[in-house]
Amino acid sequence: MSTKRRALITGASSGIGRCYAIHLAKNGFDIVAVARRSELLATLADEVRQYGAETTVLEADLADHPGVQTVISNARDIDHLVLNAGITHVARVGTSSADEIERLNILLATGVVQVCEAVVPRMVANRRGNVVIVSSIAAFTPMPKSAVYAAAKTYVMSYGRSLNLELADSGVRVCVVCPGYVRTELHTNAGLEHLRQRVPKFLWIEPIDVVKSAERGLAGNKAVVVPGLVYRIARPFLGSGLAQKIWRRTTRRR
Repeated sequence: MSTKRRALITGASSGIGRCYAIHLAKNGFDIVAVARRSELLATLADEVRQYGAETTVLEADLADHPGVQTVISNARDIDHLVLNAGITHVARVGTSSADEIERLNILLATGVVQVCEAVVPRMVANRRGNVVIVSSIAAFTPMPKSAVYAAAKTYVMSYGRSLNLELADSGVRVCVVCPGYVRTELHTNAGLEHLRQRVPKFLWIEPIDVVKSAERGLAGNKAVVVPGLVYRIARPFLGSGLAQKIWRRTTRRR
């Protein structure tokens, strides 16, 4: 049985989660990879094993309670928890069903908190552990037609910030990472492929940039980090009327 440190990553089949799993495997962690797509999890497992990582794959839908419980049940003795699973959601007010809203909130918000509430006390008892919560730059700015998504991302950012302060001197570090546009499948899967053409190249960052930013945040015990210089500069102004006008023009469909 492996005695190495263990990391659990949700949304591990692609994008930020896949990149994070590979990064941690390279740095000596065994991996528990969680996602919905079993075939992509199998491919990831083959890759991380090349770095000597013992790998467990869990197929689970984290937009429902059984999926969240699967993570909790398999998160014993986890040293590094990365809560990354997510989708984006664009819809005018009143056009999302109650089921869609509930599933989105479980996936992006309440499910994340439930996992932390179950796993973090074990870390505190062991006086060691890292928790990374992947939020979004949407937590800092109004997002017309994405109000439910922005609210969920704000929810977990607030939770993570509070947890970071609560756990000071406990040996457990919590960092919320809030990326902007990341080159992953997320927007394509949401039917937002036009953003790849409409959004300027300088606003896009790579998944590894998110991973490195989160790891630096943990090392510096920062509650919240924003990857990408352009986003860090722009963050204080994102809620302004001018910024909103520019953003809408940039991201709208032709």
